Amino acid sequence: MEDLNKIKSFTKTMVLFASPFLLLCVSYFIFDPFHVLKHYQSYPDNYLQSYNRNRISTQIFLNNKDSLHYESFIFGSSRSSVFYTKDWAKYISDPNAYHFDASNESISGIEGKIRFIDKEGNNIQNALLIFDGETFDYAVDSASSIIHIPDWRWSGQNRLLYHLTFFKAFFKDQYFLKYFDIKLFKTFRPYMYGAFENKHMIYTPVHNDFIFQGYIDQIKSDSLAYYNRDLFYARSADTLTAEAGIKPYQISYLRKIKAVFDKNNTNFRVVFGPNYDQKKVNPDDLKIVQEIFGEKSVFDFTGKNALTAPLANYYEIYHYKPVVARKILQAIYP
Repeated sequence: MEDLNKIKSFTKTMVLFASPFLLLCVSYFIFDPFHVLKHYQSYPDNYLQSYNRNRISTQIFLNNKDSLHYESFIFGSSRSSVFYTKDWAKYISDPNAYHFDASNESISGIEGKIRFIDKEGNNIQNALLIFDGETFDYAVDSASSIIHIPDWRWSGQNRLLYHLTFFKAFFKDQYFLKYFDIKLFKTFRPYMYGAFENKHMIYTPVHNDFIFQGYIDQIKSDSLAYYNRDLFYARSADTLTAEAGIKPYQISYLRKIKAVFDKNNTNFRVVFGPNYDQKKVNPDDLKIVQEIFGEKSVFDFTGKNALTAPLANYYEIYHYKPVVARKILQAIYP
């Protein structure tokens, strides 16, 4: 009897000791902080949120693919976001174009999404591929953080391991503390940096466009003050060329993409975007892409040119503006 009482007392102590952790575990499933446990119809605003763009793009596509029969797709990283579907629609005569992008998108991610669309039975009549300096970066291609991990529904990853990544992230570096702080007080604090960004970005429903609303509002309010901040570094006066980036295994992804395009008789364009660093795309990389997709379908806007010269063409060193994207569309769809 005495031993039984000791066991009961020990159990109560352990439960009391573990209760905060158990409560946090329950809260994860109740609040779904990363928006990956439930199927959401839209993700309108990511201010002070940690959303996975792969998840958003995949979920919105699945929500609407049968009713809207998406046939036109934009692929790329957040740099592709400024190619608004409404602007592209003017050149392809499709009001239901879809933005299937991801944060720091890699070529494997683009190929996985294209393969997924084809598998789901949606014809790809039009495609716009936006390449940048990270498209063929191995570090990005193999990234598995909560921001970059591919959606399990097209990546082939085990579903449980996929969700385990997010569950563990909830407890890492006191993320849960920062999350509930924001949830209660709606205020960004310096200690949250790295887990949350003090930026305002909007995801549109149906088309899944990604809009840098915070930047737009700041520039509209005071453009002079915006560009006088320390947002940009001084670029080299020399002509720079990026190092070769395409690896042998990535060539297979390019060929698989082209095979799906051939199957669907896709009207496509491949664009090397005008990045702020003004580095010219490596000629070996450009040649590989041209040989696979055809020179007439590949467009290079990298290096020093009329699009990369003006500071006002950029939000910061990573993203150019929609006005630049519109000029590119006009150039590639004569």
